[in-house]
Amino acid sequence: MTLRTASERTDTQHHVTEKQEELMRRLVACVEGETQGEPLKVLRRTEQTVEEIVLELAIEGTQYFLVRSKTLATNRTNLSPRELAIARLIAKGLPNKCIGDILEISPWTVATHLRRIFHKLDVTSRAAMVARLSEENML
Repeated sequence: MTLRTASERTDTQHHVTEKQEELMRRLVACVEGETQGEPLKVLRRTEQTVEEIVLELAIEGTQYFLVRSKTLATNRTNLSPRELAIARLIAKGLPNKCIGDILEISPWTVATHLRRIFHKLDVTSRAAMVARLSEENML
């Protein structure tokens, strides 16, 4: 493959370059907020994601789309007030017996709540639970 100088380009190659430049100009205008007032069109929506058309262009019969895909937050961490209280005490490093004494429940009940918390957060250890809740600013 040989490289050509700008003067050696064919009309078709120059034509493609103009299309690309126009696309880039409009894309930059969109990113800089010049098209901010326009609502985004939803291309596809599922339970987990939404795809929105950010930019739609038609340049010389060719349709161009810039699509943004957003993952919807699935709020799986709906902890009850009691579960949240137990999680906070666990984050302080307390064992089940101490948590039970503080909350005036049995250590077995603490363990039951802990199993439910693990299931809701999809974790298998106290450390993973604390890390997950810290990431979500729930502690």
